[in-house]
Amino acid sequence: MVYDYFDKYTFLCEMYDEDADKIIELVLHYFPFDNSCQVIDANKGKNLVKRVQLPTLKLEMLEIGNIVNVFSKLLLITDCAPATRKTLFYKFESTFALIKPVPADLHGKIITFITKNGFRIVRMKNGKITKEGALALYNHIAGSSMLPIIVDYVTSGEVIGLELVGRNAIKRWRRYLGATNPAEAEPGTLRSLYGENTLRNIAHGCTTTEDVNDMLELFFGYEHGHIPRVPFRATFENCTCCVIKPHAVLEGSVGAILEQITTSGNFHITAMAMFSVTLSNAAEFYEVYKGVLPEYELMSIHLAEGKCVALEIKSSNPEDNCVCEFRKLCGPRDPDLCRQLYPKSIRALYGTTLVHNAVHCTDLPEDGVSEVEYFFKLLAND
Repeated sequence: MVYDYFDKYTFLCEMYDEDADKIIELVLHYFPFDNSCQVIDANKGKNLVKRVQLPTLKLEMLEIGNIVNVFSKLLLITDCAPATRKTLFYKFESTFALIKPVPADLHGKIITFITKNGFRIVRMKNGKITKEGALALYNHIAGSSMLPIIVDYVTSGEVIGLELVGRNAIKRWRRYLGATNPAEAEPGTLRSLYGENTLRNIAHGCTTTEDVNDMLELFFGYEHGHIPRVPFRATFENCTCCVIKPHAVLEGSVGAILEQITTSGNFHITAMAMFSVTLSNAAEFYEVYKGVLPEYELMSIHLAEGKCVALEIKSSNPEDNCVCEFRKLCGPRDPDLCRQLYPKSIRALYGTTLVHNAVHCTDLPEDGVSEVEYFFKLLAND
């Protein structure tokens, strides 16, 4: 699309004002012509930020529910103007995807396939579904002789549930899945690439909005306000924590990072989930670095800028110190140094700066369990 100087997209935002101890409403104008923005205090009718170029702000960051960083001011996007909605989010919708029990080394490939085909992942976690959940998932074939076999299969191991957002997401996800029988699926579809047979056909997709809403509630919902319907898989034993940072999520690197971990031969992922972290939570999580790393404040801001993916990771060899061994796979904090010394490390491949260095990994052996608990106990029930 070709833009002129005055073309803009308009978003309604909220920002916490620490001095006044209140939430203030703001209007964010984004000008794609020169990647500039303007922030206006809606109540006072004054510019908080005059139109200025901001190279770090990208159009793909401007999604409702995202947090954007405008000169260290964190703005939560709550809505957008009708004209912006019509242009950017026309026919956008959510769908539910379930990755069935498959070898762990396929998880990364499947997630990369999803993001490369234009879907945005807004919720994700691994888990095991119950027989009741499986029956709800396949209620459209109730009475079929295949139903008991399918239910046994999808409840036999770990699955990954995802909420995908995109234009005509329900129909498009089913099209990219391919035919139920992988042998009949069109070339390039997910099932043609990785499916084995009609039963082991990689993933599931919903057909209606009602099915999507029901499955999202079943997989990501809570009972009695705080008990997840599908429990998180963290064990909190002999583990380390890895957090895939917001910039890596936005850049579509989650699948590649997962694949690098699971195909290393040294580690397996026992729990994964996508989180939105507040600035205060990010600062608390990184508190061990306060006064130690000059990037502490910027690290905290970045972790709160968008969605991240937290992982509990264990070593394949129980004799290994998991925290120390996994840190080697990640590489040093500085991606430039990584590229010189450890070019195949995660940070060398997917990091760009000391703050945008792809992943956080536990540094101190005694902190592995506590960092996993921070996400899968504290934030998961927040």
